Amino acid sequence: MVEETDGIEEAFEGQVRVLVTAAGQVAERLAREREQALRRAQAHSERQARQMRSRLDAERHAARAELAGVYRNEWWDRASPEQIGHAYQVARAWAHEDPEAVRAEQRMREELRTRYGIDADNTGAPADAVQAAIERAERDRADAGTERTREQTDRAEAHRLTQDADRQDRLAEEARSAALLEPAPDERLRAAREAEQREATADHLRSDGRAMYDTAERRQVTARQLEAKGIDPELVATRMRADTSQGAPATEAVKRVSTAPKARRSTVRAAQRQRTGLDR
Repeated sequence: MVEETDGIEEAFEGQVRVLVTAAGQVAERLAREREQALRRAQAHSERQARQMRSRLDAERHAARAELAGVYRNEWWDRASPEQIGHAYQVARAWAHEDPEAVRAEQRMREELRTRYGIDADNTGAPADAVQAAIERAERDRADAGTERTREQTDRAEAHRLTQDADRQDRLAEEARSAALLEPAPDERLRAAREAEQREATADHLRSDGRAMYDTAERRQVTARQLEAKGIDPELVATRMRADTSQGAPATEAVKRVSTAPKARRSTVRAAQRQRTGLDR
């Protein structure tokens, strides 16, 4: 007697067949694009080549972190078809240059065969469903590229704002020194007020820079999620931390600024008290 099922397992397996097939094709494209990008960087300059190699090294390490789960039974017990497809795509995309990816791909092939009876080289998935999955993946990649471009623009603006804030702090420091050295009381008061205004401008610029950098980080998360649909948030965070192609966050510059703004803003009051004493 044939045991009846509710169709859930069959539907799950069908999705896995489609997404694994699509993942293999997308992975081949990604590998070719990565090789072409490295060749272009090498042809442009040694500096760009070094930067590209550094970025690829970081991405390779992040890929290894993403693939760590495929060796655990509990990962397979909980994995969705999207997560399985994504992991297979990552393994295939790096298999030409990373032995760890080769090992992960082999493990996935074994699990697919024993758990679902799927031959990764011949899944039997419907061609139209595979093509639709590939098109979705390409749209996600295009959207991710747009988000990354915006992220880079936001980071550049955050860096500019932080530099402007540092410049205002330097000018404020010069004005504070003038407030202490000017012989004329009116000039001391004017310089003190200028220092206070520049400090306020620096604080405003730095606040805007932090907000812009936060926006850049959100765009980066969105880009990673679009590129890696179905992966756990922890792995998205891993990919973010591995992105060494970006500069230091704008908020790091804040650490270089004096931590006693209230003490600095006493300059005007000191100049006013000094002027009052002289007027008497």
